Amino acid sequence: MEVKSSRGASLSEAREILAKRKEDGEMGYEQSQALDNSERFSKGEASKVTKLVDTLVKKGKLTEEAAIKVVDTRPDSPATLKAVLLKDRIELTEEEIEAVLKEVS
Repeated sequence: MEVKSSRGASLSEAREILAKRKEDGEMGYEQSQALDNSERFSKGEASKVTKLVDTLVKKGKLTEEAAIKVVDTRPDSPATLKAVLLKDRIELTEEEIEAVLKEVS
């Protein structure tokens, strides 16, 4: 298999990509499991999720990967948002945290 491009994808985007792949033919075990998980845990349509990720990246300190994590998890409290961003070592002010939480709610 040839890799044509590489970039981060939200669960909603992955769900759509894998669903198209399933229509085109047989999928491997790992792809079937990934489709099942993305169907179970994705929140929203891929186009809306992509717009939300772009909005978060443009507004502040979030990288695309961090914004995807935030959109996929949809944190509902400042503590949860901080936990999601902890690995990426992104620190936000209280105002930025409230703005991000408002966008994803």
